[in-house]
Amino acid sequence: MLREETVEELSDGKRYTGNDLVRIGTDDCRGCSECCRMGPVIVLDPLDVFELNRFLGQSFEELLNETIELKVIDGLIMPILKLIPDTGAASGVDGTPGADGEKGKVCPYLGADDRCTIHAFRPGICRLYPLGRSWEGEDFHYILQVNECTHCTGTKVKVKKWLGIPALGAYEDFCRSWHSFLTQARRLLEGTDPAGQLRNQVCIYILQQFYLCDWNVDDFYEAFARRRAEALRHLGFAS
Repeated sequence: MLREETVEELSDGKRYTGNDLVRIGTDDCRGCSECCRMGPVIVLDPLDVFELNRFLGQSFEELLNETIELKVIDGLIMPILKLIPDTGAASGVDGTPGADGEKGKVCPYLGADDRCTIHAFRPGICRLYPLGRSWEGEDFHYILQVNECTHCTGTKVKVKKWLGIPALGAYEDFCRSWHSFLTQARRLLEGTDPAGQLRNQVCIYILQQFYLCDWNVDDFYEAFARRRAEALRHLGFAS
C-alpha cells in the first residue's frame, strides 16, 4: 500500500539492501503482539496467497471472507487480511484503536498465546515489519520505520536474515515485477470512473489471473512470470 509520507518522515533516513545490518532485533518478539493488534492493512500479493494455499491447504475462495477480504487499495481491488474482534489475549490489550480506525481488531492468525500461527509462511509485509520498502521508480530499498515497533532492542540483524526468505534475489525480482505491473494497471485506469465498467473489468481480471487461479505449482516465480506476461498482453501493455 502506497503511503504519502517521505522516507525521512517514516524512517531513520537510511536506505538498506538485503546484505546490510539494521538495528532491528526484537528478542524474538517475546511477550508482544502489538503489531498484530494495531489494525494494519496487510495487503496480500500473489506469493502470499500461494504460501497460504500451500501450507494451509485452502484455496483463495475458501479463505475469502474467513481470513481474507477484498478492499480498494490505491484504486485497485486487492485482498487483505480480514481483522477479527480481539478477545483480549494475553497481552491485556483491550479495545485499542487501530491505524485504520478499527477498534478491538486483531489479525485472524494471531494465536491465543499471542504468537503468530502462520509465522513460517506469513505475508511479506509481516516479514518486513518494522522494515518497509521505499520505491524509486522500478526499484526499491529497505527502510527502517521508526516509531513503529516498541520492542526493538537495537541489536543489529542482517536484512536478509530478518526476512528469512529463501532465494532472496528471486523474491526481490518478483516484488519489482508485481509493483511494476500494478503501477501499469493504475495508469491504465487513471481518470476513469472509480465505479466504472473498465475499472471493474480490470480489477476482476487481476483477481482471476493472480489470486483465484490454481497456484498448485512447484516453481512459483516461473508460474508468476508466465501469468504476468499473459496479463500484460491481455491489458495491452505488450504484444
